[in-house]
Amino acid sequence: MKKIRNFKVNLRTREITRVIKKLINAAEMPVETEESVQRACHFYSKFITPSVVYDTFSKENMPFVYEKDVPLKWVAQSVFFVTIGTALEEAFKKNDKAFGEHSNSIVSAIAVDALEQAKNFTQRLVSGEAEDENCDISRGTDLPSDLYEEAAKIVPVDKIDVSIHDGKLVPQYSNCGLFYWIPSKKKAKGK
Repeated sequence: MKKIRNFKVNLRTREITRVIKKLINAAEMPVETEESVQRACHFYSKFITPSVVYDTFSKENMPFVYEKDVPLKWVAQSVFFVTIGTALEEAFKKNDKAFGEHSNSIVSAIAVDALEQAKNFTQRLVSGEAEDENCDISRGTDLPSDLYEEAAKIVPVDKIDVSIHDGKLVPQYSNCGLFYWIPSKKKAKGK
C-alpha cells in the first residue's frame, strides 16, 4: 500500500473557465467573471489538500474484479482512492459570495479540476511503477459505488480521511478507481 498526502496540483484556469461557461450556459463570459475565476483559483489553491492511497494486486491475488473495460491480457490491477479533502468546501462555506454571483459554480469547477489533477498524478505514479515491471497501464476506470466497500477492504481509505456512507464517498470530492496493468509489447529490432 502506498499513500501520498498533500501533494500539489496545478489548477487549469482555462479548463475551469470552460466548465463554468457550460455551468452558467454562456457562450462568452463577462470579463468580471473571468477575473473572478482567476482570483478564486489563486485563493482556493491553498485549500486543496489532495491525498491518494493505492495498492497493486496481481491477477491471481485480486479479491474482486470489475468486469467493465477489462483489457484482454491484464496481469495486475492498481486500486486507488483519491480525495482533495474538505478544506476547500469549508473555506467556501465561510464566504460563499466572495467571487460574485457564480461563486458556487466557480468552486465546483475548481474542485472537479483539482480532483482530476489528483487522479492524473496517481496515474503517473502507477504508470512509473508499471514501467519498472515492463507493463503499461490502462486508462483509469472509476469503480461503481457498489464496489467501494470491497475496494476499501483492500485499500485503507481511512489513511487519507475518506469514508463511505450510504454508498457515497466522503468527502464529496473523492474518487475510487483502478488501472489495469498490461504487459508491454516488445519492439522488433531494427524498427
